[in-house]
Amino acid sequence: MFRRAILRWPNGSDWGHLATVSDDGGLPQFAGFVQMSDPRVQDLLAQIAPRPDGGDMWEAHFTTNDSESAAELIAA
Repeated sequence: MFRRAILRWPNGSDWGHLATVSDDGGLPQFAGFVQMSDPRVQDLLAQIAPRPDGGDMWEAHFTTNDSESAAELIAA
């Protein structure tokens, strides 16, 4: 089984926030803050194209199946 997650951050910010999504598709639940310079974040963003999310925000949707870095971020 895999878990879904969303990483969101303001354009140019050093920090982003991670939310997980339950298997039943409920609302995202805050899971913590991440440093955008974290190698796991950089690895993930190299594999998954982030998209603009209104105004100055960016987001990336991913699962634990997308990469080892994704699984590590969700588990952290």
